[in-house]
Amino acid sequence: MAPQPGHAPRPAPPGYAPPPGHAPVRPSPAGEFLGRAMRGDWAGSSKAAAWPTGLILALAVALAIPSYGQGDEVVVGWSDRLRIALAMLLQAFGGGFELRAEGPGSPYGSGSDGSGGSDAFGAGYGTAGQAGATLSLVPLTVTVLWVGALLLAARAARKQGGGMEAAVRISALVTGAILVLGLFAQPDIAGVSVSSSPLLAALGALVLSLLVTGGVLQQDAAAQWLAQRPAAHAVVRATGTAVRALGAVIALCALIGFVAYANVDGVDGTAMLLTLPVLPNIGLAVLGVSWGAPVEYDVRGEFGWFGSGTEHGGFGLSELGDAVNGWAVTGAVLTGVVCALYAGVSAARRSADRREQAIAGGLFLVLYLLLTGFSGVSAELSGDVAGVGGQGMAEIAPSVPDALLFGLLWVGGAVLVAPHLLRLVGRPAGTTAPAPAWAPGTQPQPPAWNPPPRTPPTTVPTATHQPTPYLPYDPRTVHLGPAAAAATATTARRRSVVVWSVTLVAAVVLGGGVTAGVLFLKNDRSDGRRPPSAAAEDDRPAASGSGDSAPPEAGPAPSPTTSPTASVTTPPAAPTVPDGYRMVSDSAGFSFAVPVQWDRESEKNHQITYAGSTGRAELKVGVIRNAPYTSYENFQNLERTADANQKNYRRLQLGANTFQGLQGAIWEYTYEDKQSGETIHAIDQSYIADDGTEYAIYTTERHRYWSDARQIFDTALSTWMLNDID
Repeated sequence: MAPQPGHAPRPAPPGYAPPPGHAPVRPSPAGEFLGRAMRGDWAGSSKAAAWPTGLILALAVALAIPSYGQGDEVVVGWSDRLRIALAMLLQAFGGGFELRAEGPGSPYGSGSDGSGGSDAFGAGYGTAGQAGATLSLVPLTVTVLWVGALLLAARAARKQGGGMEAAVRISALVTGAILVLGLFAQPDIAGVSVSSSPLLAALGALVLSLLVTGGVLQQDAAAQWLAQRPAAHAVVRATGTAVRALGAVIALCALIGFVAYANVDGVDGTAMLLTLPVLPNIGLAVLGVSWGAPVEYDVRGEFGWFGSGTEHGGFGLSELGDAVNGWAVTGAVLTGVVCALYAGVSAARRSADRREQAIAGGLFLVLYLLLTGFSGVSAELSGDVAGVGGQGMAEIAPSVPDALLFGLLWVGGAVLVAPHLLRLVGRPAGTTAPAPAWAPGTQPQPPAWNPPPRTPPTTVPTATHQPTPYLPYDPRTVHLGPAAAAATATTARRRSVVVWSVTLVAAVVLGGGVTAGVLFLKNDRSDGRRPPSAAAEDDRPAASGSGDSAPPEAGPAPSPTTSPTASVTTPPAAPTVPDGYRMVSDSAGFSFAVPVQWDRESEKNHQITYAGSTGRAELKVGVIRNAPYTSYENFQNLERTADANQKNYRRLQLGANTFQGLQGAIWEYTYEDKQSGETIHAIDQSYIADDGTEYAIYTTERHRYWSDARQIFDTALSTWMLNDID
């Protein structure tokens, strides 16, 4: 019956669903995402966006303080210098810097003779109303610092639970701030106007901020995605290795270039200040010259500085020798040797296999060429502007084709030589995350995870009615002792090492290059490896925290499960050792397979540690004779301590099982490190042997490397055997 006029229809009863033809229109996934982003925490995002914005303002204020030789008659005041400094800094994101002199009729631009030049800046070149200058320069120092500030801001937002919606809000605010600063950085000074291309700067800032904040805030989802894709995971690891190595190399070369420039006659404090925004640019030029790629200059037209005509040339090793002396050339070559070896050794030490080393070397070269292409400076002049007159263009930049040619030779050679050099100095090439030893599609999938921490070992109560259980560890290093290397090396391999030794010495003997490279590598501890004594202090299950400064990898909390009937497949009598592993026989009465670079590292508190020379991963085996409890009971006692003392402890599984036909238990959990805030993932398989001895095989690792640590753990279990050694 139709509703009577003047009466509103009755509301639909609860649970009423409209007929199919009248369903409400739902927004698209993109619309829902933008809606969540717009309704989110703008106050928190504003705090995050204040970090990179404040950095740009602070740098601009610092650059605006000097008067730059104006003396008592100041034409460009502090506020105008601030705006000019902002315009220069915004080139770090793709902005421009252009000067235009006013033509006749302008209240600023008419000189005493009626020409287009101004009294402040002079006249003489070009036609009235057409004078201008454009500067193209990317101050990479500013780019790096800005990205670093944005990274810190994104990490702070991540700790507050921000997701991709927060990345959109932060990026929008940062982009708006850069746009406002770009519009402000366009002063008119004595007839000369400055343009900063604010739209281009804002667009560059938007792209960079979305990449950085999105990468940080989506770290956990990316880690879970990569854990299922070993090939992609290897590429990501190789990228991180290349970025670290390139950053260290550029920093070293920038320091060398800065010191060399400071010793040039006539360089004052103001000139030194102006070099700070372009230190990475200087470092890239020094690296190119050290590898044989010259810095080229190209001048075309009429310039007050250089006269008129066309000139092209370069500055490389031969010009360096003519300008200084032969020792300068020797120092440059040694710098190139050290930088190349550092890149090669970083790839060897942090890669799982030769393929990943090659990827890391290739990415290092690609990033080097990319930054080299952005590191130059060019200028175009038309008329007399700001005391600089001319008509034409000038450019100075490292030669990218030469950088490609020599970079291939240096980086390729270093990637080939570095593993052999490491063997010579007793630091065999290892992996922070060993390559998968499983056939494609067969490796076990790690459970979803989230962080829980570790507490100081001293906080773990020890029961007096039972023996001290074995102590789990905090994975840290991969250590290869000389004995293991000798046991596994073949005669042909030893001959190969000798051949490589002779070749390497002959190639870099100039100026003691080998000695400098080896000393530099021995001092490099950037992998976060801790001494065995430091690792042993954290070997309690309720207090196995991470004390290093690695970036946090916290993510969504994994779903806890209990597996009281979990089982482990009994290995065959003669276990198959996967490629990349070797069997070790321990005097404590057991054998299992470990990565080929690993060796027995220590034995302390009923616990034997196997690890390698680099990285963080390791295996610990606890051995308790005549254990007066079952493994499941022991784990239950340990879990109570862990739950009380560890931050964000979360059980993934805990239950009795059968291991090789004997009664055992498995315990898997995560916690958050109190110091670094990152997630630690742990798993422990324990069982009681026929003679009453409890054996516990245990490993922990940061989440980003968990899939590789789990593969090592599973390989150890599948190859585990007792040796019947008393």
